[in-house]
Order: sequence, then structure tokens, then C-alpha cells
Amino acid sequence: MTENWYWIGKYLIVIVAALLLGSVLAGLEPFRSATIGTAGVGAGALVQFIAHSGALALLWALGFRHASQLRRVGGPSAHLAAMVLALVTLIVVASAYGVLLRFITPILASDLKPVVDWIFIVAILSAALWLLWVLFTDSEALIAAVGSVAAAGKKKQAAPADKPTLPVDSRVRL
Repeated sequence: MTENWYWIGKYLIVIVAALLLGSVLAGLEPFRSATIGTAGVGAGALVQFIAHSGALALLWALGFRHASQLRRVGGPSAHLAAMVLALVTLIVVASAYGVLLRFITPILASDLKPVVDWIFIVAILSAALWLLWVLFTDSEALIAAVGSVAAAGKKKQAAPADKPTLPVDSRVRL
């Protein structure tokens, strides 16, 4: 039985909707003019932080579910599951730095910024090392997957040339 992959569209639609809705709401006058606390954090910044954080959480959930489905399907694609999860984790952790920093900069003490920077440096390097390790240990599966995609592409290109042609009657003149 083949697995249904339509659920990916649901995740992508909600991720795009969250990003768009966050931008639209943050641009509305009540959100631009309202501030939270004495630090002057804008309500629009809070809305964008929530929307972007939610989109990143959904992106990671999408990667996790995709990896789980690859494992369930089995075969050579099961080895790609760890690569997918490591890559999505790297993307999410690297993006989370910008999302968090944009929101907490007005309230962050100047001596704490290096601490936040180093926490993310360690997290990003850890995710990158995990991806490199998975690529090293499962490189055969990646090579096989790329090879099967290339073979399918060559087969698809060769298919129109393999169609039989009708014999040309020399008596018919155009």
C-alpha cells in the first residue's frame, strides 16, 4: 500500500498562512502603536514573533512527520529519514535565532546578548554536525536516491523517442 503524501500541503498552507497573517496583523495600526511594558516592545513585534515561531514549529513538525513516514515506508528511503530530520532541524535552529533576536532585542540587556549568541552558535553547530554525521553514515542511501531520480529522468526523456513511427507513404504529397 502506498503512503498518502497530501498532508504536506496542509502543513505548507498553514505555514504560509501564519507568516502572511503575522505580517498583516503586525502592520495594522493597533498593533503598530501599542507597546508592551516599559521596554517599548511593540504588539506588532509580539504578533510577528508568535507567527514566525509557530511557522518554525510547524516546519519542524513537517520534517519530523516526513521522516516518520519515510521510516514507515521502508526500503532505501528509510535511510533518508535521519537526513531529512537533521536538515530541517538545522534550518529551524538557524532561523529561530533571527526570530528570537528580533523580538527580544529591546528588552535584552547588552551583557546577555553574547550569551544568547553563544547558545545559538552551539545549537547551530550541533545541528550542522548532526547533519554531516548522518550524511556520512547514510551516504549510500543518498547516492541511491539521487541515482534512481536520475535514472527515472533519463527514462522519461527517452520514452518519446521510443514511440513507433508510422511508415511514410511516398505517394502522399503535401
